[in-house]
Amino acid sequence: MLETSTIYRNLDAKFKIGGVDASDLLSVLILAAVMNLFVGQFSFGPIFIFGLPAMLFCALYFGKKGKPEGYLQQVIKFYISLGELHAGGEGQ
Repeated sequence: MLETSTIYRNLDAKFKIGGVDASDLLSVLILAAVMNLFVGQFSFGPIFIFGLPAMLFCALYFGKKGKPEGYLQQVIKFYISLGELHAGGEGQ
């Protein structure tokens, strides 16, 4: 008789913090740090330090919701590429 074992279904689940991937959250935090370096000493600094990263976080959260993995990279590659796209590779 064949023995059975328990198989857990979420072994390949993505690690998410606040609803976004960890790499996306890291990019938002890096943007906030860079904004703090450049505009932190000005009176309008908090608008850029908190506002731009918050807008990026919202754009990533709502823009990537329900999309497959690697969607953002493929969209950027599509808009950057020139000419025709071929399924078999370059120029085939």
